[in-house]
Amino acid sequence: MQHILEVENLAKRFGAAEVLNNISFSLMQGEVVSIIGSSGSGKTTLLRCLNFLEQPDAGRILVNGETLFDADDPATKLERNLRHKRLHFGLVFQSFHLFPQYTAKRNITLAMELHAKERPNYRAKKKEILAEIDARAEALLSEVGLSDKSALYPYQLSGGQQQRVAIARALALNPEILCFDEPTSALDPELSAEVLSTIRRLADIGRTMILVTHEMSFARQVSSRVLFMADGRIHEQGTPEEIFGSPKSPRLQSFLANA
Repeated sequence: MQHILEVENLAKRFGAAEVLNNISFSLMQGEVVSIIGSSGSGKTTLLRCLNFLEQPDAGRILVNGETLFDADDPATKLERNLRHKRLHFGLVFQSFHLFPQYTAKRNITLAMELHAKERPNYRAKKKEILAEIDARAEALLSEVGLSDKSALYPYQLSGGQQQRVAIARALALNPEILCFDEPTSALDPELSAEVLSTIRRLADIGRTMILVTHEMSFARQVSSRVLFMADGRIHEQGTPEEIFGSPKSPRLQSFLANA
């Protein structure tokens, strides 16, 4: 079976600081890979590189066998191609990043409408296309348990509800890979449980996901594989049983003991 994602020798520096060093891993369709590690280990930068919000200094990123980025190939760095490349990924941030001036549903439909306008038949079928977009937004809100909140604005929603809207928005353009950057870090335990329940349902239906998280018990339950990062490197990777049950490196043992 072909890998849906292949990351090869990814590196990233900010000035003199080496944030990612020789990062390599792969992801199969339907897998959930959790990335754990202390703050400053490079987890968020890795997600930002995968979503083309940062440009790596070295390495390659392939999706379904297609090279989306190669640090040695200038053609893969062209700005005009970035939006298309980002469609392969959906990213859910720590702090929601919803548009405060739009309702929950409008936060979801906006990207779909912008994307639809690029279709050659948009003008001729605008009414039909917008009806399809509206129906998809309603379906996504239902999927995250917010059917009755579509007309509310972010300030009228709890933090957990806002994050679930953000998840629905990330799903709107049908990304092959859904990425989460510590999606519960800004939430209290009760609201965290709402969001984790939504992520678990997505895992149960076979969504391919990369999850940066500090929720160790959740990572152990939901993951196909776990990567442990420290100092910009992957120090250890394996099944949840291997990582949490029999960690090999002293760095991972120390991290889990203090998590």
